[in-house]
Amino acid sequence: MKFSDINETEWTDLQPYLDTCLLPVTGLTGMEQPWQATEALEQLRDALELIEIPYKGRVVTYPALHYLEGVDMAEQVNKLSSRLKSAGFTYVVVLTVHKSSLEWEKRNVDEIFYVDMGNWSTRKNEFKAEISVQLQHIWTSSNIVSS
Repeated sequence: MKFSDINETEWTDLQPYLDTCLLPVTGLTGMEQPWQATEALEQLRDALELIEIPYKGRVVTYPALHYLEGVDMAEQVNKLSSRLKSAGFTYVVVLTVHKSSLEWEKRNVDEIFYVDMGNWSTRKNEFKAEISVQLQHIWTSSNIVSS
């Protein structure tokens, strides 16, 4: 579900079910030509379907973080994730087509999903399966009570 599909009066009833915030990260620098920016946004849109469609009743997609030049990307993502959790989300997951995300430290982010769009056509189902396993792990491991 997209953030813009939720109105103020519905949020209180939906919040217990929509406990996961999906933060898309485009990672543009501002140096892209118009066609490159378009391509990056289209790739991110395509990758988002891996989470948005199957988990519509559990995940809220927030506005994408497009420009990250001049800041530590991992730091920015972690700060924003901390704020999203303070706003009421139990989990924050990032989805990006930006390869540098493989090196980002996850302090306040529950998971960072990198989708290699160069392999999209041949590995789409594999990406979907990997994301599903990781999301299920996040959701179930937080419910385990140690004795």
